[in-house]
Amino acid sequence: MRKLLLAMGLTTLLALAQQKTDWKIQYELPKTVKANYDTPLTIKITGANGKPVAGAEVETILTMVEMDHGEFKESAKQVKPGIYEAKQKFIMVGAWQIEVKAKKGAANASEKFRYEVKE
Repeated sequence: MRKLLLAMGLTTLLALAQQKTDWKIQYELPKTVKANYDTPLTIKITGANGKPVAGAEVETILTMVEMDHGEFKESAKQVKPGIYEAKQKFIMVGAWQIEVKAKKGAANASEKFRYEVKE
């Protein structure tokens, strides 16, 4: 019983330490995305009040939707308050999942998007 209570207490502390937010995460790619070329991926993060979320740690993760080629992770750098940029390479044509993870202090958010590379 004591171990169970201890485990429940640790789980609660971890949940409190990592607080989900209501940040809005958007991404933007160039008009043309070609497989096997470095591609700038721009991420915009705003709070519920519409103000930019500056100073966050942001990571982008690419995975193919229909094939298992692993994950392609890249840290994004802040270029303006609330605007972050990473360079990613879509290794082939097809459907991709773009996951963006953002963290600032105890607050964190993530969002997944689907993108089709056509050439």
